[in-house]
Order: sequence, then structure tokens, then C-alpha cells
Amino acid sequence: MVPRVKPTRGSFRLTLENLESLGASRLARLVLNQAEADPVFARAVRMEMAARDDSGALAHEIGKRLKTIRRSRSFIEWDKVRAVAQELDQLRTAIAGPLAQTAPETAIELMRLFLGLAEPLFERADDSSGALGGVFREGGEDLGRLWCHARAPEPSMLARDILALIESDGYGVFDELPERASPALGKEGRAALRQMLLERQASLSDAERRRFDYMASWLLPKLADLDDDVDAYIATVDPDRRNALLNAKVAQRLIAHGRCEEALGWIDAPTERGHNERALADLRLHALVALGRREEAQAQRKAIFDRWLDSQTLRDWLRNLPDFEDFDAERQALDQAMAFDPGMRALAFLVEWPDLKRAGQLVRSRLDGLDGRAYDVLRPCAEALASSDPVGATLLYRRLVTGVLDRGASKYYPYAVRDFLAAGRLADDIEADAGIMGHADWVDLLRRSHGRKIGF
Repeated sequence: MVPRVKPTRGSFRLTLENLESLGASRLARLVLNQAEADPVFARAVRMEMAARDDSGALAHEIGKRLKTIRRSRSFIEWDKVRAVAQELDQLRTAIAGPLAQTAPETAIELMRLFLGLAEPLFERADDSSGALGGVFREGGEDLGRLWCHARAPEPSMLARDILALIESDGYGVFDELPERASPALGKEGRAALRQMLLERQASLSDAERRRFDYMASWLLPKLADLDDDVDAYIATVDPDRRNALLNAKVAQRLIAHGRCEEALGWIDAPTERGHNERALADLRLHALVALGRREEAQAQRKAIFDRWLDSQTLRDWLRNLPDFEDFDAERQALDQAMAFDPGMRALAFLVEWPDLKRAGQLVRSRLDGLDGRAYDVLRPCAEALASSDPVGATLLYRRLVTGVLDRGASKYYPYAVRDFLAAGRLADDIEADAGIMGHADWVDLLRRSHGRKIGF
């Protein structure tokens, strides 16, 4: 009797080797059955068969399907959009892949036909998921790459084509096209595109320019970056609309080109400071370091630490102090961190440094100011304190639990249970005279305060 060998679990995994072991006949039967039930899959199989024969057959299949989609007028509901996007992506992949390898010029023609579907499809589809938009944006990038690997038009002609596509694009399909087509454009084509853009902008009336100005506001800087031309980038900045964000972008490019003195002028320009204040501070430090202005760089490091409690900046500041001054300076900086507002940032800094003793002191003295919803800060800090300061860790775990229960956030109950159990595991490590409520008493308090929250 031949013993029956039990197959291993791995033998049923859908790997290339396992599928090949089924043999061509059985695989063909499976493919045919699936194709009869799934029209999208059937079309993908036909594309593969056409690609095997010759590029002309593949181009014919793709073109025929694109024209069929273009003729359709029915509205595509939200629950049907993903299937349409899947088929479109198959068509896009076939054009950019096997067809482009054998017939690049034909691939460009069909990719442009494919991208011509974007506007009519967006108008008759509920693309709230963004699935269609993603496929067409990838197609826009593919077109740029195809131009780079085929016989692209003469640079000025290509520039004219790109400008026409971008100007007619109301959905962001061609936002990345200039960058992807940049090797095909070359410096000559990028210069032509810039000139055409400026001439077109100047020819429009004030009423016509609003949308075009928006397009120019991102396309001109992109072209300047593609040429690595910081002066061309600066020329795109409207002096009347300068702000901290634009100043930071200019300064970053000037520093990269070794023009740090000019960069400081942009960094220190009087503008309203916003969310990128930290970025400007870092750029100022980089410029000062590059210029060799050591004392000013040290003052800037200390200013960054004072404002944001940045640990790496503090380490750099201490490292650049005169010998034997760093010990006292570090102690003073850590004492300063203890009083920093907000307390959440101070706690995260002290744990990261690390100074767990001061972190535990901060927990005890400023517990009421720690936001129990900030689990991304409190939980790692509690874990870091657990071995050396079980009292501090317990206070944080309790804060996390009550932060969930006080606001009745039932979807976070599983996390609160884990924090509750973590606090319980530390109970035996806490001395009776530790100065905090015992675990059993705390559990009784929870029952009295939140007894009706049976989900917890």
C-alpha cells in the first residue's frame, strides 16, 4: 500500500512555479472559465494574446476598446467606477508596456487617445474615490516617458503640444507631464515652453487670465527647477505676493547653489510667519553654518531649542560649546525643558533625550495638563518609564484610560483595556507610600464613575 502524502500548506499558494506545474491545458481551462464570467478579465486575456502575435494586433484591440468607451454616454455610478478604472488601467499598462516596446510611435498616439477619455469620463462618473483620476494621472506621466523613448517631435513642437495639453486640462491629469517629458524637451524645449507660456499669458485679457495665471504659477517654477536655474525660479515670485512659504522655497534653492548670503535676505525678510516658521529657522541655521558664522549659528541653535525643544539641535549646540561648559549647559537646558509649554512636548523630549528622572517628575507635577487623547505620546512614554519609574508609568496609563472613558469613545475601548492591564501589571512594583491611589482603589473609582460603560 502506498502511503498518502499530506501536501504542505505552501504547495497551494498561488506562486508562478505552482501555477506552471498545473500545465498549459488545465491553466487554459481555468482562464477560459474566468473569462466567460468576467468581461474585464476576458479583455485582458485578449490583449495578452494580441501582444503575443504582433504590435498591430495589440494596437487594433486597444484602439477598438478606447473608441467603444468614448462612444458610451451612460452615467457611471460610484460602485461601478472601480471596475471601469481597473479596465482603463489595463489599457494604459498595455500601451505603456508591450506596445511601447515594439511600436513606440503608435503607443504615443494611443496614449493620447486614452488621455482624451479623461474629461468625458469625469463628466459622466461619480469618481468620489479618485480611482479614475489616479489612472489618468499615471497615463499623463506615461505620455511624458513615451516621448522620451520614442522619436519625439522637434523641441519647440513638443513644447507647444505640452502647453496645449496642460491648458486644456481641468483635472490635473498633466500636472507631472513637463517633468516626465523633460529629457525629450531638453534645455531648448524647456526654454521654448517657458517663452510660449509668458507670451500666452501676456496676450490674455484680465478676465481670461485668472485660470492661466494659476497654471503659470506652478509650471514656471517647475521649469526653472528642471533647468536648476535659481534665478529663473526667483523671477517667478511676484514681489507683491511674497510670503514666508515662498521665501523659504527661494532660500532653500539659494543655499543649494552656495548663495547663502542672498538666502539670509529672503529668510529674514519681514513677512507674516506661519506654519513654516521652523523651516525658516532651520534654513537660517544651514546658511550661517555654510558661511562659517559660528557664533550666530550657535545662537540660532539655542533659539531653535528654546522654541521647539529639538533634541538634535540641542546636541549640536552642546557639541559646539567651549570645553567643560557642556555639562552645566545641558543641566540648565533640561531644567528649562521641565517648564516648557506645552507639557506634552516637554515630556516627549525628556523621554527621547533620555532623562527619565526628569520625565517622571514632569508627569507627577503636570499630569492634569497632559492630554489623555495623545496616545501617540503618552503610551510610548509610559512604556519607557515602566522599568525605572513604575509610578510615573502608572499615572500615564491611568491618564490614557480615563481619557477614553471620560469622553465615551467606545471604538477606543480595546486600547484602553490594554492600558488598564498595563497599569495593573505595574501595581506590585509600587510601594505603599508612593503617594498615588492604589490599583484596587483606582478600579473602584472607575466602577463608580463609569459603571454604565458596559462595553469597557
